[in-house]
Amino acid sequence: MEKKVFLIRGISPKDYGGAEKYQISLGGELKKNGYTPIVVSSSIKLLEEAEAAGLKTIKAPFCRQQNWSGYRNLFLPFFVLWEVYLFFWYLFKTLKYKPQVLHIQSRDEFIAATLAGKVTKTKIVWTDHSDLRLVVWENINIKYKNPIGKFIFKLAKYPVKITTISNYEHKFVSKIIPKKLPNYVVVPNGSFDFMDKYPKNDNSNIVGFLGRIIDYKGVEELIRAFDKVSPKYPEAKLLIYGTGENDDYYKQLVNNKKIVFKGYTNKPLKAYAEMGIFVLPSYHEGLSLALLDAAMMQKAIIATNIDGNPEVVIDQKTGLLVKPQDVNSLASALDKLLSSPKLQKEYAKNARKLFEEKYDFAKIVKEMIIPIYES
Repeated sequence: MEKKVFLIRGISPKDYGGAEKYQISLGGELKKNGYTPIVVSSSIKLLEEAEAAGLKTIKAPFCRQQNWSGYRNLFLPFFVLWEVYLFFWYLFKTLKYKPQVLHIQSRDEFIAATLAGKVTKTKIVWTDHSDLRLVVWENINIKYKNPIGKFIFKLAKYPVKITTISNYEHKFVSKIIPKKLPNYVVVPNGSFDFMDKYPKNDNSNIVGFLGRIIDYKGVEELIRAFDKVSPKYPEAKLLIYGTGENDDYYKQLVNNKKIVFKGYTNKPLKAYAEMGIFVLPSYHEGLSLALLDAAMMQKAIIATNIDGNPEVVIDQKTGLLVKPQDVNSLASALDKLLSSPKLQKEYAKNARKLFEEKYDFAKIVKEMIIPIYES
């Protein structure tokens, strides 16, 4: 019997980041283990990348209005109508394709797809990519606030497991919810081991960033920090990979020929191979796939000391942690690593060792995710 899994990620059609790449990685590994994953999403880029990776896809509807707080609570009846429509959409797709598992990974679908799974008696799994902490269950304990989050909490008894990608997320969410969820567990994000496929160059002067070019990723701080230290290192370069709605703003900040915007790449590991130092100066993260890829590729890492980052970047062992939104702190870390290729190599070696011990995604899927599907 064909074992189908819906990998459900409702997101803006223009969005594509780590949580979306997760679907490609998970889908590919599930195929190797005898499953038929079907990526169900509204993200155009995710659907394109999934098809390019040989995965089946279904284009899902998406409601562009996502903020129902404050005065927008007056329009909650429209949200209810949207969820009714989405429920019937998922009910029809579930009856048509007959998946064994609905693996749900986004807010609106926590409601609609969960109810569709309950009606059809299909196994339900949730995975949280920081949405529970940042959006879904914010203010859940405050009366008259976040009625949507309160309803989603009532539905949280139906998934066989709710997985979250880091210990930080698990601890934070466990503190804000009204009572303990026995089905809420940590299944870490991970990366695949492709390091041997890329040449090992002497690239200690190359600093890199790869991610969405949006405010909370801290790209502006990175540009300003590199500007402060680059005169001291004539051979140093900053390569910025990625795209976003704020591209033009960040490019206008640059008056330094050693800062190069490389745009979107569909070969991220090749981009990591060019770098000696990978920097993630974001304001919030779950368990960043970019950090895991950098560790897998044996790179020295600088990251902000927030959320799940310290689980990968152990300060002064696998890299350096800096204060978020602090140009001077970031510049100091860049200076420390650019001035010491030896220290770079030490941190990079330790980061690679941590990846092998905890974050090999092939092992995570086989030993943690598939047992949930088959429980």
